[in-house]
Amino acid sequence: MTDDLPEITRAGNARLRAEIDRMLDAYERDSSALLTAQAGAAEPRTVWSDDNLVRVTAHGAGVIDVHLEPTAFRHSTPEKLGASITATVQAAQQAVTQSQEQALASLTGLATELPDLPELIPGAPSTADLMAQFRTPVNPPPPAPVEDDDEYFRNKGYLR
Repeated sequence: MTDDLPEITRAGNARLRAEIDRMLDAYERDSSALLTAQAGAAEPRTVWSDDNLVRVTAHGAGVIDVHLEPTAFRHSTPEKLGASITATVQAAQQAVTQSQEQALASLTGLATELPDLPELIPGAPSTADLMAQFRTPVNPPPPAPVEDDDEYFRNKGYLR
């Protein structure tokens, strides 16, 4: 029975080594895909308005540039131009969101191919949870209301 133990240990080590090699190969492949996706998602996206008077360039951090054609004020009213700017900014944000979703779509195999970290290390954060955070859009908090000093003094709030 003791003669079988080294053979069982060798076979177990060989299986473990093969599993680790498979995990390392998947990690290297996914790391490369992540860098490619990150570079693609960081590239700015440019969108023109339907009337071709407004051009907006944006990336993941927000709007980089808003360009108005020199003839914009001659060919449009302030109301129409304002609506065109708003619609073009929204379209640019949508284009950036779509490019980020496409970049992350190629990484969904990362969470399913490799064992999740808690399976290897108890208490470690989950890769699936991390990937879910990337897919969840983050909305900035609404701006805080501006306190009107005139209203404060008009209501004699300083005497309270």
